[in-house]
This record gives sequence, C-alpha cells and structure tokens, in this order.
Amino acid sequence: MLRKSLIMMALSAAFTMNVSAVQIEVPKWQPPVPGADGSIPANAYENYSHINENAQKEAEAFRVEVQSLEEEPKADNYKIFKAKPDIVKPYKLAEFSQSTVILLHEGKNNIRLSVPNISLRGDTVKSKSSEGPLFVVRGFTSILMVGPPHGKEFSKHMHNEGVYTYPGLENASWKIFKGKTHVMYTEFTPSKTKTTYGITYLGGGDVKDPYQDKFAEVVMSNYIIPSIEPLSGLDNYSHVKHWDNFGYRIPKKAKLVSEAMEDNKYEVRTYEDVGVKIRVLRFRIDPNIVDKSLAKKQIFTFLNKYGDLETPTQYATVWNNGLPGFLIDRYKPNGESYLRHFTKDSEYYYSYRIDYDESKSLYKHKQLRDMVEYASFDNAESLRKETQWRMSDHHKKKLAANSMFNPWYMEWIRILTQ
Repeated sequence: MLRKSLIMMALSAAFTMNVSAVQIEVPKWQPPVPGADGSIPANAYENYSHINENAQKEAEAFRVEVQSLEEEPKADNYKIFKAKPDIVKPYKLAEFSQSTVILLHEGKNNIRLSVPNISLRGDTVKSKSSEGPLFVVRGFTSILMVGPPHGKEFSKHMHNEGVYTYPGLENASWKIFKGKTHVMYTEFTPSKTKTTYGITYLGGGDVKDPYQDKFAEVVMSNYIIPSIEPLSGLDNYSHVKHWDNFGYRIPKKAKLVSEAMEDNKYEVRTYEDVGVKIRVLRFRIDPNIVDKSLAKKQIFTFLNKYGDLETPTQYATVWNNGLPGFLIDRYKPNGESYLRHFTKDSEYYYSYRIDYDESKSLYKHKQLRDMVEYASFDNAESLRKETQWRMSDHHKKKLAANSMFNPWYMEWIRILTQ
C-alpha cells in the first residue's frame, strides 16, 4: 500500500507540473496582491489535490479501524472495505482532496472558476445590486460567494486594497479583511465582456485542518484568480442537447449511436466520436435511498468498481447555476481515461460518462472536462430555492443543529450581501 501511495503522489506531481507560473502583475506604486506566489503553477487549480500530514494520519487511522473489525460488518460499504482493503485509505484521502467548481451560465453570466475546498452546502441569495443572484458555497472552515459585485459592508472594515492585472481579466481589484478570520474579495470584468463579477473567499488557514490549511489570500491569489475563465470557448467544439428538463453538452462531431433501456431502470443515450464514447444516463430518484449524488457515495462507487489506485484521480463538486453535481476525473495522458459527472433534479438522477483516449481523440483532456462539467436544468431557479446540502440527512441534521455552524455562516452572508 505504501508503494501505491508513493506512486500516486509521484503521478499526481507529474499531472500538475507546468512551467508557467501564476503571474499577477500590479501597476507601479500599487501594493502587491496578498498571498501571490510565483512558484505555483498557473494551472494548479485544474488538478488540485489536498492531502496534508493530518489527512494522511486520519486516513491511516481509518484503515486500521476497518481492518481491526473482528465481527462481520453490517454496513455494505464496510463489507466491501474488508474484502478490498487497498481502497480504504484512498477512499478517505479522496474525501480530503475534493475541490469545488463554480459555473454560471444564466442570462449575461458566462464564467467558470474553482476553489480547493470541499462543499458541504450551497445557497442562492438575493443581491442588493439587483444584478442577479449570489451563489454561496460552504465548507468546513470556508465560504465562497460568487455573483455580482457585493460586500459594501465588508469594505468598511478592510485592512488593505489594490488593483492588479491578470490575463483575461480587466478592471481587476482586491480588498482584504484581516482579523482572526482571513477574508479576501476580488472584483473584475472578463475581457471582451461588459459583465462585472465579485468573488469573496473566507478561509481559516488552520494547519491542523485535514481539508484545507491555506489562508484565504493564498487560495484567492494562486487558485481562484488563475482559474477564472469564460465558458464561451465551449461553443467552438460542443453544443447543448436537451433531455426534458436536463441540458448537457456533447462534441459537435459526436453521433448518437443508440437509445436504450437497461435493466428495466436506466434510460441511456450513447454517443461516439473519434477516440471518445459518451453515455448519458438517467433513472428515477428513490426518496427512501440515500442521495446517490453525494461525494462519499460517488467516490465509494468509483473505487469499488474500478480500484485503479495507481492513476491520479480528481474529485470535485460542480455547482452549475447554484445546483450541485459530482465530478470524477481519472486522467492518463495519452491513455484510456474516464470522466463522470453525476447530478439530479427533483425527479431523476443524471449520469454523464466519457471514456476516451487523448492520443486518439480530437479533444484535449481539459476540453472534455469543461464540457462534462456543464449541466443545466430548465427549472434551475425553482430547484435552488432550497438549500443544497452535500451530505447525508444524518450529518446534515447534526450540522444544522450546531450552535456555531449555521449562525456563523448566516451572519457572513448577511454582511456580504449588504
């Protein structure tokens, strides 16, 4: 197992290597952007994997706990852990190394960005500017807010501010509030557009946190800002298909080769392109069964089915216009690779899977990933009126009843939406 862990770490390092570094420039006499680190690759956000020493210790402790069970486990997942001990630690590490992707493609919005944090819940709140909704994602010790410019109340308590330039962004500025809690705000207009966005990120920077131990300004400057890009490039090689309420993208040259019902349960559409096979699948939600779109459920299902521990795999909650799905990205440069996005509306689960070989395909890995992340629902506004929890009912009730978890979060939303 140690050998496999070392192989995974080496492959992951190779996966993220890039000679191009983050280069945030500032005009003369302007203060430097807090946290900016030119040694971090500019594409580090694409393949972020957060596994620190504390995460390793917790994952090892979990492995030991599972293997020390003397009686036959009652839970199905523990039965599989006992039968397949090699997947136990990777499963736990996958929990810690999740990232979050935000896509806004409603009205005049046309933007994608990512943040290296787990997602526990998401909320859509009204913007005081009336320029559209604000989307908020909550982690264990982090909050990310994306939408129209916001945070006027926050500006009254800023510690410092400045402007910067970064490829693809215009009129870019930053503000930072430094106290016990690190909070950073950036505002910008993507090039060749007239739409201005604001992003607020609050992060704890606790070195003991197995999920995220980087301060807000480090995350904002080296992962969020470099990840900001328009979604308009998708139109160059893909188009949207509709399946009742659901919208998804496929390559323009892909052909529909079959529509079928499998196991009397799954409706499946299959598309093919050079070096690419796509399966779009849906089946009805059973309210009596735990939400299949949750991260833990998806990670467990993937590792149990494939168990390919020597290939670096990325896990991300993808928020499309305020509605969550879960992405698994197992990428082998110039080899057989796998992408899967899993989401739901009020009636169906939707699974979008791509099997491909980049050496044979017309598309690069990032093009296919950007495409598979895209998902839309005609009734998105109605669906997102409720809080989107990303955990089972048991854990959700514990956090919802926590005297600190919700009040702290809601107070920051109140401040930021002023």
